[in-house]
Amino acid sequence: MMRCTRTDLPQWLATGVSMDIQGNLTKIPLSENVILHQSGVSFFRIFTAYRKEKKIRTEKIVSGVISRRAFLDIEKGKSVLSRENWKFLMHRIGIVTDYFEIVVSRKELKDWRCREDICLSACEDCEKAKKLLEEYRNSHIKMSNIERQFCLKIEWLLSRNEKSGEELYKLSKDAVCCTVQEDWKENLSALYVGPEELEAMLLVVWSLLKKNELMDAFRLFDQIQRYPKIHNWEPRMREMICAQIALIGIKLYERMQKIDIAYKIGIESLELLRQQSSQRYVYPLLVELVRIGIMLEKEKSEELQQFLKFQKAFAILYEENKIPYMRVWQCGSIENSYDVGMVLKRMRMAQEKTQEEVCIDENGFSFLNVRQLSRIEKGENRPSTENFQFLTRKMGRELDWIMPMLETDSIEVLSMRQDIIYSIGMRQWKKAQNILEQLKTKIGAEDYKEPQIQQEIQFIEAMYELEANKITVSEAEKKYYEALSYTFELSWLSLEELPFIRSEEGIIISNIADIYHDMGNLKKSEELFEKLSSVYQKKQMLLKTNSSASAIILGQYSRLLGDIMNYKKALYIDSVNLQYELNDFNLIHIENLLYNQAWAYYEIDREQNNQKIQRKFWTAQRIAEFNRKEELINLLKMRENKYLKGD
Repeated sequence: MMRCTRTDLPQWLATGVSMDIQGNLTKIPLSENVILHQSGVSFFRIFTAYRKEKKIRTEKIVSGVISRRAFLDIEKGKSVLSRENWKFLMHRIGIVTDYFEIVVSRKELKDWRCREDICLSACEDCEKAKKLLEEYRNSHIKMSNIERQFCLKIEWLLSRNEKSGEELYKLSKDAVCCTVQEDWKENLSALYVGPEELEAMLLVVWSLLKKNELMDAFRLFDQIQRYPKIHNWEPRMREMICAQIALIGIKLYERMQKIDIAYKIGIESLELLRQQSSQRYVYPLLVELVRIGIMLEKEKSEELQQFLKFQKAFAILYEENKIPYMRVWQCGSIENSYDVGMVLKRMRMAQEKTQEEVCIDENGFSFLNVRQLSRIEKGENRPSTENFQFLTRKMGRELDWIMPMLETDSIEVLSMRQDIIYSIGMRQWKKAQNILEQLKTKIGAEDYKEPQIQQEIQFIEAMYELEANKITVSEAEKKYYEALSYTFELSWLSLEELPFIRSEEGIIISNIADIYHDMGNLKKSEELFEKLSSVYQKKQMLLKTNSSASAIILGQYSRLLGDIMNYKKALYIDSVNLQYELNDFNLIHIENLLYNQAWAYYEIDREQNNQKIQRKFWTAQRIAEFNRKEELINLLKMRENKYLKGD
């Protein structure tokens, strides 16, 4: 266990709060079979319970991805599930991966980044995308079915104006059949497919339109459109495919001269994107809605005028941050994924241990040689499950390859937890508190004792009570520390470098730093924020996107820097934060970052930066309206004179 002095912690912490983390340090390495069986056990318990509840046979879920035998070996702990296979299987049964944190190899993260670069250029720089796609294929000679499907979908998009309708039809069918049985068109609703596969099927619809086979296109489109509802996908799942369905539906119904239906499909999709604060295909959808709205003579309507403003706001946002207006989106998110090499190195460095020291067990025997650990930390190798779990336990943490956000077997509980986080992001505190009360009734007596569940409940209640002025800032500080202590050794906060931090722990520490800010202890606040930002910086640079906690932490840090008048550093942090945040589909923090930028530009030089200030502020207003953040909309309205009129 990592230890250090506790002199920097509040006096009450020195006596009143337990700092034990859950689980004791393993003294003797467990056998590989035992540890492999433990690895991912939380995930498989949830996965199996959900599958049985829905009465889904294993063969139906894994078909076309991995063999049933291979899946059973993984379930028994004989091998590890890759991130892409895990995500794909989760999507097939209608579960979003946001409910979990996952530790993966650097190769998996780099592969994701390569695919993301292809996606970013596929619509606006075809030659670049073709080159990147060729490089990806050449470096992945032995592709999985999922990778082959991705490549064929991109190839279809890049050749849609070059190949004949028949050629495109064959290419799109090949993409579908990478993971789906050949008779899929006969009864799609009986199959279990994810949004990635529905995308490939939509390309088949588009191909049929190019072949002028309108009725076949309509019959297939109707099955795809109804699929998410038939399988009871929650809104977070439907968000991944709704815009693609709408864009193809608009093409189809326009060809059928049913413009009003085309417009309705687009409106329904946009509404879901707004409810989920998502920018996934939002710009092309707005373009189509405006175009069709004009055809329906709605150009003077309040609705269409708002769409035009949204379109302009997103155009400004993308142009200023050098992001393509039109792009392809991968399904799911990478934000809760961690590089195993970075995790282990950060934990070792926080302990101030050499590689030699952490490779020795308590009996003085080497269970891993230094060269192996060096290659793991550099991202060149992935450790065995036995070595991974022994190393993390030795350095004071209980980690797994796949970790649910809360210790529960219930997808419903994990979904409610996500609803709470979203409501807090929208500053809908009463709604968040109501959902929390419902969540408490869903948690069993045994689960209620689990550390992450206790941490979540105490932290959310403390935030709500502080916001409602039911407790003082000092009382909130104490409650935040108590919440953190359920899973995180508080003495680690005094280390020069923080160890690996899970998402919720990072947010709690950030709120503690924010409390110090509010109490006037600016030095302590800045010190904690600096430590936190260093935790996430390397991952940001590798993936060019934020972790789930990054936007919150860096946004709070920026507010501190603004209050101590370090506006240039605040502007730099907000600009980097915004860039990385825009590389993910989630828009929930974007308007705050834009407003922070306007504030920094105003304080640095309002005359010289006047145009930038107005553009940032105006765009912040529009994105707040898109997300329906009423509290922020009202705040920005009150500050219009300052930022838009220069009063």
